[in-house]
Amino acid sequence: MSHKIIYRHWQSGDDDAILELLMPIFKQVREDRYQKKFDNSHLEAEAVHLALVNERVVGHVWGESASIFVEGKIQEFGMVTLACVAQDMRRRGIATRLMDGLHAYFQRKGYRGSILYTDSEIAAQLYQKVGYQEVTREVRTQVSPRQDSSSLKWSEASLGDLDALQQLNQRWTRYNFPVLWDGQGTVVHQFNIRQYRVLRRGESIIGYAKWDEPSAHRPDGLIRDPIVLDEDPMVVIASVQSAISTPRAWQTFKGSKYESSLRSLAYPLEQTTQVDMFLAFGQEIDLTGYHRTAY
Repeated sequence: MSHKIIYRHWQSGDDDAILELLMPIFKQVREDRYQKKFDNSHLEAEAVHLALVNERVVGHVWGESASIFVEGKIQEFGMVTLACVAQDMRRRGIATRLMDGLHAYFQRKGYRGSILYTDSEIAAQLYQKVGYQEVTREVRTQVSPRQDSSSLKWSEASLGDLDALQQLNQRWTRYNFPVLWDGQGTVVHQFNIRQYRVLRRGESIIGYAKWDEPSAHRPDGLIRDPIVLDEDPMVVIASVQSAISTPRAWQTFKGSKYESSLRSLAYPLEQTTQVDMFLAFGQEIDLTGYHRTAY
């Protein structure tokens, strides 16, 4: 006998049942952080949509407000996060119903559309069925070291660099729109600054990058697209090559500032399952050439 599926938004007392669903699926979800989710001013109870059978949560999705600089101005959008359905309840239309409810909420808020990022091909196919289009996809390659010296030097970031890095990020996002943009948010902060390196010309900081050294988890390390405004991408790539002693993995996106330069150096770019997707409400929005430049 099948049980009726109830759809509603979050209510006080739901968190324990929600975490029973989320924690085995999303390893990054922590109980204490989830319970403090409404400390984020961008999240409302009506933005957390649930599917329940009896008192068991079998489906969950939430959406936050985000901003994109597009069509010459910053506009509000909804961003989908933490969407999942219990494995034994899939293929029953639950995910589609949850997404429809979230989209209705986004439209009541007056958002222009919805954005999401997924690293699951199965999820991407579902999102396409409810109207999302692929905007860009993560690609990776491996860059080799070079013996030539560079006038630009990479070094570990420190707390004293923080203000300069935040200013660079704000300038970068404005010059590389349309991008995810939150004028109050920071990409680099005091708790994650050790994950970054800064690029200097002399004493001046001209850029930075999230930079993982080789480890057991990442044998080739991982360098994300450097945030550098006023330099030729080829020069930036050369500075990275001069700074490494062994080959390093490099992450970029289709259509990014660095993609064509890496290809011109004969580096093969392999696409991953990380996809950025978009759904417009009402009038279509042209995101041709979109690429994500903030992490």
